[in-house]
Amino acid sequence: CQGCGHRDMYKALNEVAAEYENPRIFGDIGCYTLGALPPFQALHACVEMGASITMAKGASDAGQFPAFAVIGDSTFLHTGINSLINSVCNKSTGTVIILDNRTTGMTGHQEHSATGKTLKGDDTYAINLKDLCVAVGVPVVLEIDAFDVETLEKEIKKSVNGDVLTVIIA
Repeated sequence: CQGCGHRDMYKALNEVAAEYENPRIFGDIGCYTLGALPPFQALHACVEMGASITMAKGASDAGQFPAFAVIGDSTFLHTGINSLINSVCNKSTGTVIILDNRTTGMTGHQEHSATGKTLKGDDTYAINLKDLCVAVGVPVVLEIDAFDVETLEKEIKKSVNGDVLTVIIA
């Protein structure tokens, strides 16, 4: 959608990925899956909720370089966190990009466990995505404004050149 930060993130990701011979970008089910279509054509595979991190981990472990996972905030909390824990425990490398638009966008803008609201709209505890990633042992966790394409490009490029797992929350 016009004005969505996901668009700028895909622009930054495509700029970095273009510098490599055979990059692989894995996605999940959600509005960010539209990044597989023109004008971005950024995703190479999309299977199910939470699979992007597992696919990127497997590709990275098999020697695929670079490997990226793109996952939405709601999907990350639904099933992606399990894959992230597996990646940390197995000392995987790669880049996980969590697209945080503070809603479950594609299915009707429902609340989720990081929005601070229940499904009925009442106030509740909000999981902090950065704190959660740090708590499970991710070595590098960054929060970057999705509209700051220059910083996104710089940090995505840095994450590719690192030898640790990096999570970027945009």
